[in-house]
Amino acid sequence: MAAAYCGTMGGGPQAGQRVACKIKGQDGREGIGGSEGLTGIPVSNYENMCVSGTNAFQSGYRDIAAGVHDIVLCFGIEKLGKGALSMTEKGALTTEKVEGPAPVPYLFSVNAQSHMEKYGTTKEQLAMVGVKSKEYASRNPNAQYRQRVTIDDVLNSRMIADPLTMLMCCPTSTGGAACILAASDIAKKYNEMPVKIMASVLKTSKAGLDFLTSGWDPNVRAGREAYKMAGITPKDVDVAQVHDCFAIAELMHYESFGFCKMGEGGKWIEEGGPCKDGEIPVNTDGGLISKGHPLGATGFAQIYELTHQLRGDAHTQISPQPKIAWKHNMGGGFGIGMAYAVDVLGRDW
Repeated sequence: MAAAYCGTMGGGPQAGQRVACKIKGQDGREGIGGSEGLTGIPVSNYENMCVSGTNAFQSGYRDIAAGVHDIVLCFGIEKLGKGALSMTEKGALTTEKVEGPAPVPYLFSVNAQSHMEKYGTTKEQLAMVGVKSKEYASRNPNAQYRQRVTIDDVLNSRMIADPLTMLMCCPTSTGGAACILAASDIAKKYNEMPVKIMASVLKTSKAGLDFLTSGWDPNVRAGREAYKMAGITPKDVDVAQVHDCFAIAELMHYESFGFCKMGEGGKWIEEGGPCKDGEIPVNTDGGLISKGHPLGATGFAQIYELTHQLRGDAHTQISPQPKIAWKHNMGGGFGIGMAYAVDVLGRDW
């Protein structure tokens, strides 16, 4: 291994090095003084809210693409308590109760209200995201919540930020995930089905946009660049992971990436577009709403699911076996310097 890249939002300074220190030696014991896992390779750490892990992945990819390294370890970690995510006055991550409405759900509830008013999107269509999520998650042993639900179950669950109920929101989670990247000639020596990276894009929000538009614009720009880089169109995407922190976010992502027309995300899910037998199955592991959202690990969890879909052995495997997979991850707050990442994965076997 030539280098390691770690992504975490609340892991603290040099989290990657501290994780390496805990890696067990050949005798199964952790190193005395916390040094067993250190090998002298460069370890880099990335914090970019929910995109922290994806940033680590993208940095590892770019170093390999540039010929700086030939094989690297990329991983993401997060440990969160129960409760809505917010920030302290000093900018630290916290899940402790805050006064007034939870800030992150509130931001997305405003987008939901605006989308409903402008396009006629219904609460029932928002609830369908939660229903689909739990249906996929019911087959995924790695998902945090796996019980199937109905539209009524979602609508009648506890209100978090109108119109978003609890079953339309992702939970805070603890977890970790990793992947190994290698130059194509090396990857083929270790795996008969190496997944290739066809595109990797990161964007930030622009100032001066209205609140609803700010939820689309950077995703649209990231998506267009990724399509161009990969040499594909939305019609070529076989399976997708999008950042469904809240139900309205998933509907808007359908629109941002051209899976359906702008404003028709609710109609598209009602017609079955993102479901297992639909045009583009989306979040086939249950997504953030059911699988969970350990911030720094989320990007790698998406890669894990898409890799298995491409290889044909996912827990909820779609058919025919996909050739091109779309990965989308975002972090921050709408229109407030968010990070928006899109990666395209593919296979040629």
